[in-house]
Amino acid sequence: MRLQRLERIVAASRARAGPLAIDLALRLTLLDLLLRPVGNWVLRPVFLAIAAIALIRPAWLRHPLPWFALAAMAGARVLLDWPLADNHAYLLGYWCLAAALALSTGIPDRVLAVNGRLLIGLVFLFACIWKFTGTGQYADGTFFQVTFLTDPRFEGFSRVAGGLDGDTYNELREFVKQHNDAATMQPRYPVEIPDRFRMLAIAATVWNLFINAALAIAFLWPGGKRLAPIRHILLLTYCTITYAIATVDGFGWLLLAMGAAQCTLAEKRTRIAYVLVFIAIIFYREIAWADEVFLPLLQGAAG
Repeated sequence: MRLQRLERIVAASRARAGPLAIDLALRLTLLDLLLRPVGNWVLRPVFLAIAAIALIRPAWLRHPLPWFALAAMAGARVLLDWPLADNHAYLLGYWCLAAALALSTGIPDRVLAVNGRLLIGLVFLFACIWKFTGTGQYADGTFFQVTFLTDPRFEGFSRVAGGLDGDTYNELREFVKQHNDAATMQPRYPVEIPDRFRMLAIAATVWNLFINAALAIAFLWPGGKRLAPIRHILLLTYCTITYAIATVDGFGWLLLAMGAAQCTLAEKRTRIAYVLVFIAIIFYREIAWADEVFLPLLQGAAG
């Protein structure tokens, strides 16, 4: 009787808590694969088929074999794209392998949570190492100045936040394109970088260095309960702000899946927050807010 009563209490608490962390993490990973398909024409249909079936069939979701298959295909994708595979490809392979190994144990939720925490910590640790020990063009703001001008995804944001009109933006972009090697090439004509745009690049640099270091320390620092809320807040804040500007949605969704895996049964609101930020990144991808909302307003005010 007591055992049955305890089982009912546990079942009721789980129902109130919503989806368990491991199920949420796995489902977010599968949604990542469906919303941002990866691989060539051979691998992509298999990725999509496994992800779709596992998403609607609980037996597949919690079975290690589909995840081993996803990990193997992610590894094959890295090899096929070698040496040009991006960091998303590597992280996806590691995470799918971690899920497969976790589901092969008797404590999959704990194993997946630990792996998610370590992977997030290592991602940002290596990012910090590259940024702090690079050529110096990251720390002085040059990296973001060039990125904001050469990557078309940042044009709307650069013009709105950097205070650049169309002519100034195009002039700076053309200057950067012909001035590819800052160490050896001389500019064909002098170009003055507006102070506001320069400050935007510096602010982006400082923010990235700070949040990357904070995430690396928080997720790699040993300890659990006291640090858990800080980890969640840092990761959710990072994803909310970063992917509103840099629409690297697949990588952001993967980080959110890893973060969700670390939620406890009682952290229902935190799990909801992960879902909401996941949805927000979908809107970021589909609605170019800087280009379609703020830039027309800026042009209207200037006119």
